[in-house]
Amino acid sequence: MATEKDVLQFVIIPPYEQRAAVAAAKERFEHYLGNRFPGYGFKVGPFAPVGEEDEFCVLPIMNFLGDDGKSYMCNQPKRWLLQEIAAACRQFDLQGLRHFAA
Repeated sequence: MATEKDVLQFVIIPPYEQRAAVAAAKERFEHYLGNRFPGYGFKVGPFAPVGEEDEFCVLPIMNFLGDDGKSYMCNQPKRWLLQEIAAACRQFDLQGLRHFAA
């Protein structure tokens, strides 16, 4: 009997033009997403030829090892969740200026 699990980990691929800025803010960006979506983990990946070149690409980690040592597929995440994560990525302040106090 296969074990069922929901996706809990995502890889975020930045748009080509923003790859350097996202890489420079990688830790802050991953922390921001973790706070926006508690219970989920995020890793920023390098630019890759997936998705749209000018949009953030949210890739769910779909496989996991069961107790029996076999690899299983997670339940597919809801489309709205992927869209919300991508929207949060677009809202992130790459320069880190929004939260400075005067």
